[in-house]
Amino acid sequence: MKRLMTVDEANEESAETKKTYTYSQLEKNTSAFATSLLKKFGLKPGDVVAVMLPNCPEFPVVAFGSFQAGCVLTTVNPIYKEFELKHQITITEPKLFITIPECYDIVSKSLKAANIQAKIVLVDNPSKPVPDGVVRYSEVAESGEADFGLLDKVERKGDDVACIPFSSGTTGLPKGVEITFDNILAGMEVMHQKENCFPHVANSDFQDILPAFLPFFHIYGLVIGLMGHLSKGCKLVTMAKFSASLYLDILKTQQTTLLYIVPPVAILLGKHPDVNETHYRSVRHIICGAAPLAGSDVEAILHKSKRPIEFNQGFGMTETTSLGTSTFKGTKNVDFNACGVPMASVQLMFADPITGNPVPVGQSGEMYIKSPTVMKGYHKNPKATEETMTKDGFFKTGDLGYFRPGVGLFITDRIKELIKVKGMQVAPAELESLLRTHPAVQDAAVIGVPHEFYGEAPKAFIIRKNGLKITEEELQDFVASKVAVYKKIEEVMFVDEIPKTASGKILRKELKKMYA
Repeated sequence: MKRLMTVDEANEESAETKKTYTYSQLEKNTSAFATSLLKKFGLKPGDVVAVMLPNCPEFPVVAFGSFQAGCVLTTVNPIYKEFELKHQITITEPKLFITIPECYDIVSKSLKAANIQAKIVLVDNPSKPVPDGVVRYSEVAESGEADFGLLDKVERKGDDVACIPFSSGTTGLPKGVEITFDNILAGMEVMHQKENCFPHVANSDFQDILPAFLPFFHIYGLVIGLMGHLSKGCKLVTMAKFSASLYLDILKTQQTTLLYIVPPVAILLGKHPDVNETHYRSVRHIICGAAPLAGSDVEAILHKSKRPIEFNQGFGMTETTSLGTSTFKGTKNVDFNACGVPMASVQLMFADPITGNPVPVGQSGEMYIKSPTVMKGYHKNPKATEETMTKDGFFKTGDLGYFRPGVGLFITDRIKELIKVKGMQVAPAELESLLRTHPAVQDAAVIGVPHEFYGEAPKAFIIRKNGLKITEEELQDFVASKVAVYKKIEEVMFVDEIPKTASGKILRKELKKMYA
């Protein structure tokens, strides 16, 4: 009889530092960290813990430890600037902040600007000094002791909020998405369904290995990449930052069996001149999500592999916790332009974007989704929640598409305003509000325009204030100094007028017709 994964086998390895965690270390450090949250920091169930870390072996300790202590985890992009971070922590009000030395100044300034008192824990080099008042991660996780008597008393219900990742939603600034424990468990159940169970349960003879570059602060990386695969005993090779050369090296040296990717990486795998069949020699499944991928790009990958590989596409959002649709394992004659079929317990409906009335099967409409994985709501934003949830529990995705029976879901367009850059969400309203703070800008509008490598990129339309002079480069530099690199403005166009409705809403489709 084959044994399951032992606690002394690797669950994570850092591609950069080569640091490795075993499952027994993960369990021990998680419980020690959870105990520290309650004892050392005096946190209570329901208090918010912010984590601003790149993908690293310490991330799951912080995530699972927060859950074990009954705290709420809010995940933060580690390349955020002060402008973005202040917005998130003002909404979530964390009591504790876990980050790395490179982010310390931004975190400290943002907490002060938001007038939030939170202790800071640094995942750092133990040989280097830390600022006064800062606690080392090693003190609270690696050398601490677990108090199971205390942890066993923590009580949380299934519909309590477990984590608050951020999403651009359909309009406006990024919003905190309330993901419950029930949502996560339902997402795990989806991952364990036979027809969608890409990873195998590890045993004495086999362990699935995957490069974990999808950011853990994002729902795709957190629930599917991290939680879903640790629950199967897989080994994750974490990448703090995506690098094509490092990624390709991992494929060659680590005997990777599963690849979870986004469209820009799919294009890399299909078109990069250095990629050949040796990169795919152990790969069994490739799963792509985050944004639509052309069938021709899939064919390019399969052509390079020169061996049978199952390629699956899926659809999911931060608001749906996990996959809503996916190509099932073993599906024959797959249309690679489709995003699969509904997962277990998922209902899809397509509605007229104007009237909200259902449209016939096969006809294009706004996609609504209902599932046990759909979020509880937007944190401290009942108005946005009400606008995106129907009375009978369907979430309005803001995506236009249709379902072809026997084939699957096709996404054709977006009603929602967000821009998808390399699979990451960019809210036009966030960039517009930032641009309007520049002294030479009277008004601004931002739309997404096609980009050869990124999928889309932000383009800004600017009305100068009182004829003041400002160049495209100056505005691009201004924005780049305040936001994460993927949000930078790719193009700037100076205009005399920005089309708007009578109520002042920007007519983005008109902008695209006029200028894009």
